[in-house]
Amino acid sequence: MTIVRTPAEYRLALREIEYLWGSEPDTDEGKQLKEYLSAVDKYEQLLNEAPVKLRTA
Repeated sequence: MTIVRTPAEYRLALREIEYLWGSEPDTDEGKQLKEYLSAVDKYEQLLNEAPVKLRTA
């Protein structure tokens, strides 16, 4: 997974990060961890950039 697009994918990526946490950087697991961290970071940035819709009475 290199892209997180939905809340469900986000939760899945967080679980994978937790599982892979502590992996050595030069291993397959370490590379996966880096990809998941990057995907989650991009998703969180998009959430923070989304315009806030204000309710009007």
